[in-house]
Amino acid sequence: MKMNKIFFTTISAAALLFASCDLDREPSTVLRDKDAATIEHIEAVSAGLYNGLKSVTSGQYYYNADYHTDVFFETKSSANRGGYFASWQLLAGNSDINAMWSGYYALVDRASYALYLLDRIEAKDSDGTYADKIAYYRAEAHLFRAYFMHQIALRFCEDYDPATADTTPGVPCPPEHNPDAQLPRGTLAQTYKFILDDIEAAAELENYEGEPDSFYLSKDALTAFKAQVALQMHNYDAASDYASSLYDKYPLIDSADDLEKMWRDDISTETILRLEVNSSTNLGSVSAMNDYYNGSWSASEGRFLCQPAYVLSAEAAAAFDADNDWRYGIYVNEEAVSYSAEVLEGGILMTKFLGNRAFQTSEKVYMYRNMPKVFRIAEMYLIDAEAQYNLGGDALTPLNALRESRGLDALSVSGDELLKEIKLERMREMIGEGHRLTDLKRWGDGFYVNPQPAFKTYVRREVVVVDAGDYQFVWPIPQEEISNNRNISDSDQNPGY
Repeated sequence: MKMNKIFFTTISAAALLFASCDLDREPSTVLRDKDAATIEHIEAVSAGLYNGLKSVTSGQYYYNADYHTDVFFETKSSANRGGYFASWQLLAGNSDINAMWSGYYALVDRASYALYLLDRIEAKDSDGTYADKIAYYRAEAHLFRAYFMHQIALRFCEDYDPATADTTPGVPCPPEHNPDAQLPRGTLAQTYKFILDDIEAAAELENYEGEPDSFYLSKDALTAFKAQVALQMHNYDAASDYASSLYDKYPLIDSADDLEKMWRDDISTETILRLEVNSSTNLGSVSAMNDYYNGSWSASEGRFLCQPAYVLSAEAAAAFDADNDWRYGIYVNEEAVSYSAEVLEGGILMTKFLGNRAFQTSEKVYMYRNMPKVFRIAEMYLIDAEAQYNLGGDALTPLNALRESRGLDALSVSGDELLKEIKLERMREMIGEGHRLTDLKRWGDGFYVNPQPAFKTYVRREVVVVDAGDYQFVWPIPQEEISNNRNISDSDQNPGY
């Protein structure tokens, strides 16, 4: 069955109740159970889950994870946004940590609420009128919940090691709708079992074929998520199989123009799932990504002058080949920065998120908003390459396929040099999309990075040094959770906090 999401023909105004950026608070006007067990209301809840997915694939949910890596430096224009992450001074009482924890868990509960409503709708649907819709929405809710739970595990747990997962702390896994649930952490093995069980329960999505630039969850989105989870579990055979199975349906682009269209027009054969955003009705449903550019058009100079909150590290900027890599000029570019009546020249900024051109009211005003690309085929090639390297298999073929699709020459390397190139390519391709911290943790890599010379007077620190295995690769359980959850105590806090 082709995935065209015919179910969303009737979306009530109730959908807007779930689009709030405050994911930790139930709106006072939310539908109550006695009113909510209809197919129209589950459509509204589903729309709210898509809006929630937009929230966690843009803005602070990407920013905070990436500020906490070797790729970006905080500037004197940041107003201390993300400062605890950038300086590696995380605290259990930090409000950003609590906001992300509670935001993810609010969405987990919404997915569970959808499952609760579906049980009630199914009980009333004695003649099976809505059987197909119920089956789809049930699978969709399970995949949403698995995705949100995985994001929590990636940030608040150690890397998954199959040998120690039974004794490594996990995170609470709410099995049903209950916003006031107080659950213990359990183990990392139990957390991933919860995620895998939801993936299995989402199997109905196998009946809905995906297509490039799909707005809705499908068989292919499920497969892409399976590849991500398998890689994190160090299940390399499965990760490679899932990732490579999507190659034929989502061809890599073959020109710089097509690469630009992916990010400036949100159109590409490479996008497995993008989330619908338009300028007329729901532009505010996705967060602006202006911290990396924040440009203002200067009429006197005939160009943008920028005041970014974060700039690329010297190492990240140098990783892009200005002469051959098509991503140079699209993902990153040389831009002028204005600071203290001085114009800083020769520095490289991230320009990946200038936004969809269709959202702009003027060529001289960027909107910094895109349709979030939750799953992309480029990541599948990178997953396949990393998995094959760990299996001792053919990692060069997927790596070179992606490189050549970005204008670079194929490589002929092996051993440690091959792993280095896989890591570099993943940094270049996925930059700014919230993956880097998890990648470093999975690889067990520390780092020593410097600011770009052009920005040395503009950044807040001269270098960032982080040892491999630093405890802050794992974020603290929020103090608010420890204080309010009778089943989690100070002794359950992650080490070091």
